[in-house]
Amino acid sequence: MTLPTDSHPDETIPSKGPAREFAAFCAADKAHRRNAEPGFDEQFYDEAVALVIDRLAALQKDTRG
Repeated sequence: MTLPTDSHPDETIPSKGPAREFAAFCAADKAHRRNAEPGFDEQFYDEAVALVIDRLAALQKDTRG
């Protein structure tokens, strides 16, 4: 799977669950926005996605343990 940001390595995202699903959605969404929106700020998008993925992964880890 392609992740929404190169700075967010695959091993930091759980193998399943909300964080993985969100990362997959964002990868497709980012490609669409890049092609459809002039002036799309990829860096800002990547930072926002990384923040949400980190939070989802932490919540998922907390509920398991």
